[in-house]
Amino acid sequence: MPKKIAVIGECMIELSQKGADVQRGFGGDTLNTSVYIARQVDSAALAVHYVTALGTDSFSQQMLEGVAA
Repeated sequence: MPKKIAVIGECMIELSQKGADVQRGFGGDTLNTSVYIARQVDSAALAVHYVTALGTDSFSQQMLEGVAA
């Protein structure tokens, strides 16, 4: 059974505009930390969980889908 770590914090929406196009991304120190840890460890040895609050809006849904991927 793997050990577990939970990273707790808020995820931010990053919007940038180039001409008429708007690019959307997600980031923030706690989200980035959880992703970096998950990439560096053997998932059989350590399960990484990200804990945050989300709303019911479309950005929150996109965030959930992006983090789950």
